[in-house]
Amino acid sequence: MRTLLATVAAVLLLAPAAQAKTYGATTLALDPGAVSALTGLGVAPAPMPPATATSSGELTFPITNRPFKALLSGTIRHSGGISLTAGATTVKLENFWIDPLRRQLTAEVGGARVPILSLDFSKVRLGFGGGTLKLGPVAGNLTAVAASALDSAFGLRRGPIPPGLNLGDATPRYGLLWGRGDGPGAPAPAR
Repeated sequence: MRTLLATVAAVLLLAPAAQAKTYGATTLALDPGAVSALTGLGVAPAPMPPATATSSGELTFPITNRPFKALLSGTIRHSGGISLTAGATTVKLENFWIDPLRRQLTAEVGGARVPILSLDFSKVRLGFGGGTLKLGPVAGNLTAVAASALDSAFGLRRGPIPPGLNLGDATPRYGLLWGRGDGPGAPAPAR
């Protein structure tokens, strides 16, 4: 019996850490005009893990709260984020929350939660198929607070990164039948 317990304990100690559960993912199709505006200012956007970039150039952010929890909290929560780098300065926008009632997307920036995008739901379509709830596209426009903060962070005069800049379209896809990172759009488990 002691040998069996020692073996089980060893297996548990040597097993890889459990992957954080995800419940689908939100994709962000970046607007070419926004990418051009940022790169023209020397600002390079990049996904922050566990967010990834797809072969088509979309960014994918894992959803971290269950659909029921999203209804209770009023937010769809994500892990990962986007880094914006210009020269030696990097601004990290992390752990996005989509808040449909306030029509905004917030992110953690330097330890504070800040409204980054105002959201436009006018073209949204709701779809369900294959155990996935799809809500999109949701247009995201840079808030005045975010635009001003980015201008300041990168030492730009006020206005080069304009408020209202269309960053792109987001599409949340909730995997209703999953919960271990194996839903559609979720990152592949580490091997």
